[in-house]
Amino acid sequence: MSKTINLGIDLGTTNSAICYFDKGSVQLFKDSTTWKDTLPSVVAFRKDRIIIGQKAKEYMEKRPQDVVAFFKRKMGTNETYKIPSLQKSITPIELSSYVLKELKTFVQDESIPKDSAVITIPASFDTIQSNATKQAGELAGFSEVVLLQEPIAASLAYANSKNRDLENTKWLVYDLGGGTFDVALISVEDGEMKVIDHEGDNYLGGSDFDRLIVEKKIIPYLENNFGYSNLKNEFQNASGRYNKLYNKLLILAEQAKIQLSTKTSAEIEFDFEDDEVFFTITKDEFESLIKNEIIKTIDMIKTILTRNSLRNDEIDFVLMIGGSTYIPLVRKYVGDVLGVDVLSDIDPTTAVAIGAAYYAGTKKKQTLNNTIQTNAKFKVKMAYEKASQEDSEFVAIRVDEDVNGFNYKIVREDGGFNTGLRPLKNKLSEDLPLIKDNYNFFTFTIFDNFNNIIQTESIEIAQGKYSIAGQPLPEDISLEVDDFDGKTKLELVFKKNSVLPLKKTITKEINKVIRGDESIIINVLEGDSNSLPQANKPIGFLKLDRSNMSRDIPKGADLEITLEMTESRDLIISVYIPMIDQEFREVFNPKKREVFIYNLNDEIDILDQEIEESLNFSKENNEYEKVDELYSLKNEINRLEKEINEVSEDNQTDKRYQLEDKKRKLAQQYFNIVKNEKVEKIKNEYLKLKPETERLVAQYGDYADQQYLNEVIQKEEVYLNSNNIHKVQELLDELLAINYQMRWKEPDFVKGAFAYIVNENQLGFTDPSRANILIGRGMKAFENDNISELSDITRELFQLLPREAQSQISNRIGFN
Repeated sequence: MSKTINLGIDLGTTNSAICYFDKGSVQLFKDSTTWKDTLPSVVAFRKDRIIIGQKAKEYMEKRPQDVVAFFKRKMGTNETYKIPSLQKSITPIELSSYVLKELKTFVQDESIPKDSAVITIPASFDTIQSNATKQAGELAGFSEVVLLQEPIAASLAYANSKNRDLENTKWLVYDLGGGTFDVALISVEDGEMKVIDHEGDNYLGGSDFDRLIVEKKIIPYLENNFGYSNLKNEFQNASGRYNKLYNKLLILAEQAKIQLSTKTSAEIEFDFEDDEVFFTITKDEFESLIKNEIIKTIDMIKTILTRNSLRNDEIDFVLMIGGSTYIPLVRKYVGDVLGVDVLSDIDPTTAVAIGAAYYAGTKKKQTLNNTIQTNAKFKVKMAYEKASQEDSEFVAIRVDEDVNGFNYKIVREDGGFNTGLRPLKNKLSEDLPLIKDNYNFFTFTIFDNFNNIIQTESIEIAQGKYSIAGQPLPEDISLEVDDFDGKTKLELVFKKNSVLPLKKTITKEINKVIRGDESIIINVLEGDSNSLPQANKPIGFLKLDRSNMSRDIPKGADLEITLEMTESRDLIISVYIPMIDQEFREVFNPKKREVFIYNLNDEIDILDQEIEESLNFSKENNEYEKVDELYSLKNEINRLEKEINEVSEDNQTDKRYQLEDKKRKLAQQYFNIVKNEKVEKIKNEYLKLKPETERLVAQYGDYADQQYLNEVIQKEEVYLNSNNIHKVQELLDELLAINYQMRWKEPDFVKGAFAYIVNENQLGFTDPSRANILIGRGMKAFENDNISELSDITRELFQLLPREAQSQISNRIGFN
């Protein structure tokens, strides 16, 4: 049995495909019933039968309510599909698993293992969508699933199937599929491909072009010819009269779109209100519909080039993949705007699956067959480059156990290289000569002293072929933590484009006492860490319950949070609390994407209020350019609000997710406009706090306090001049921490805090008897001017206050 995965799958929005890597070549499997290379990602339910693919699409003519398509776009969400014939709902994960199971039937050679697979995902898929795809693979019976980003797969397919020297080149992969768009910047150095950067949109693809045909052409045609108004809701809403016809029209629109790639017009026929409708759409009409969507993709290309300081002429070519790149307008626009070669000489519908198989041929299985493991006498580990541009490749081998009396031999498959029999050692190495521009297969065989074969291991090296230098993280991963102004901010954990897998440990202070039934909850978000939390996407949270802790945790105790992200974007979080010497594993709770229209309205209102405040501030300070930008943004907010109000809660399209994405982008734009203002606000806070902190440290601090303050001040010039909001905030936080510690040593502050808690607290204490004891002791310490004891008592009293009282008193007396 092969020790590499070998099976590669493109799980697409509209079509899917499966390939197998075998000794340097890739086999693309066909559907045995249609003899097509791809399988439509459509699932139908007919009584006790599940139908997948072309037959499912055809069944939509009879019972569209029992047929589901385009479900990939709802992976990672909480949405389900109601299936009348089953009298239950099906999740996008389950539907995807049916497609994967059907793809497995394409592989009719029983000798080919189907226990593991590389499955591709859009580069712009978030962590939850990626996890959902992996779950679908596991549900389909794969014991091991590795995820691969689609632009990487396409690049591997191109690089390993074309005799072209790609060394020291840069190119763009333009991936416009049925449901998603990705553009990735790729480079090759020293025979290894690297993804430099990427942009994408999970809700921009060929299915959106189909939707535009239906919503902008067919529905208005029906309204005009049948005397209806507001038919759109009747089609899109789950309770709408024509909801099932809407799904059928989308498939008919897709067929028309395909025809328009080679013809000047296409006709769409369907029944409506007992009448036959013959609707014609021309190529010019279709191109005018999708023009703005294509411009969006061009804008993303420009963003990547600008961010990486690249001119158009520094890009060698653009590689087109995805079925929607068959549209002539797409290729023309990209070519005209960039002025570089637009390559479409690999099949855009199967390139991703082929590239996935190439990658699968380099991925060792983690879950090897038990019989192989138990029969192996030696544990053998090998280290070598699986893809090489050299004439020979160095291989290091480590053999565990006692090797005395055993020998080994390494032989190239074609017989052109043979080490001969050599004594086995625990550590050994060989330079293996390679056949040029080919896959080289060697066997490493261990013999006993009678020349009986004990064990055989394989070595596979591709000469002149390309491998990928790891998969990049598509977006920043951050924690949402408290800010100095009572709001929250983002703390970066993993940076965008860092190569997976990743691991990091950070230390955070607990900002409240954890007792009773309380918990520590920290949100994990994905997006731009330099922006506002609301411009990011929540992907889950870590949660620690007091009930699982050995004792109460005081405010200020440390949490050591370790975050790990695998190549397939599994996020694993563990937390260690040194104070109680307890470790908590797997505390991350993934969050499915939930978008409610009423929540979107609330979030838009909050964003609108923030923009209004910034507008007023900018007007008062005569910042006319900023005023214009904020007015423009406010108009965008108003337009978005109107769009949101037109969508009902039972809308069955992807509209709510597209609107939420728009909201996040507008929040990002707002942050970009006002970030300098926010940085200045933090700087002013720092500069205002610094003299007071220096006075407090000089009066009440010890040598360590003074050293800590000196370290902060030494970073001051670099951090303040950086204009990086995270750096400036970090500087302020450190100064606040020193200031906080010193104030608890200042007699006037401590006495004032004690008096305020005792005399002005209107909400009582959570433990009155304990509070009375502390107040009595505090009175004596107050009278005796025992500031150290009074400080400890006041802090404990503060922790006995209800949360609302803590907040009120913090604001009044200046607790941090």
